[in-house]
Amino acid sequence: MIYAEITNNKDRSRFETLVNGEFAVLDYIYLNNTLALVHTFVPPKDRDQGIAFALVEFALEYAKEHHLKIIAGCSSVVLFIKQHPEYTALLIEEY
Repeated sequence: MIYAEITNNKDRSRFETLVNGEFAVLDYIYLNNTLALVHTFVPPKDRDQGIAFALVEFALEYAKEHHLKIIAGCSSVVLFIKQHPEYTALLIEEY
């Protein structure tokens, strides 16, 4: 597995990285200093390699750095935060 740097593509409202020539993404909705993290997609052949969690961690660090709150609208985000409770303070409400 080879993936590139994760970036925030504000024009497409998603965090993204190229994985073996295809995009893996975490889509979001930004409103009033809040990021609703709504959907993660990793190409099927590249799943189960930690890419979704890498996208989630990048998004949470981005939110922390920019003083944003999070709505965990994606199962990958919920699971990541359950495994890394240090990010719970970013949530608008508990799941």
